[in-house]
Amino acid sequence: MNYKMAFISMLTAMLALLGTGCTSQTVKEPPAPVEHKQEEHDITLKIDGSTLIPDVTSSIHFDYMEGLTVRQALESQLIQLTSDGKGILSVGDVSLDTTLEWGVKLNKQDLKPEDWSTKLKKGDVILVYVKTVNSEGDLTGQEAIILTVNHGVASGGERLQFVKRYEDNITVRDLLRMSGIVTFNLNNKQIIAVNGQQPGMHEMWILKVNHKELKENGLEMRLKPHDNVQLELIRM
Repeated sequence: MNYKMAFISMLTAMLALLGTGCTSQTVKEPPAPVEHKQEEHDITLKIDGSTLIPDVTSSIHFDYMEGLTVRQALESQLIQLTSDGKGILSVGDVSLDTTLEWGVKLNKQDLKPEDWSTKLKKGDVILVYVKTVNSEGDLTGQEAIILTVNHGVASGGERLQFVKRYEDNITVRDLLRMSGIVTFNLNNKQIIAVNGQQPGMHEMWILKVNHKELKENGLEMRLKPHDNVQLELIRM
């Protein structure tokens, strides 16, 4: 009996000691995740189409090169300068009407074409944005109409867009003529060429508004804000 009591006492003491040893161990928490900073590109080129052409809004990043100028950065991307190099003709496939132009800012400061030879530094941000000609007027809330030209498979699927600020009572014909892209016959009732391209023997230009093909008198249709007029070269 004394033997049993001694054994029980010893077992109890061992369990107590074991429990103490377990509780004295520090509970290890899982390591906190390591945050990796996103790699910053050296030069950023931002395109802002405002509310007129939001689809063109984008941001492009590329590596810094010593001696790189603003002009070189613009020319290296999807930006076409005017023939005299003193303005931007188009961004991507988008050109603007004569009341609008593309402005340029460097680190939020306006940059005139004569200053595009400015050399860039690491971390610089170039902004190309839509503005009214010779004005810094806010275009937020302004409405536009768009002419989209699809040259078809024969021309590699080339596409052009012309953006015009909306005006009351503007017709499809008005937009086509203002674009400078479309050439009409003498009575302005038939399209002869688009961007200098005449249709081949088995091709024709079809005219649509918001993806709906226009009838014979479609050129007289009055447009609404945000309408998209489409010219597409198809095979007959």
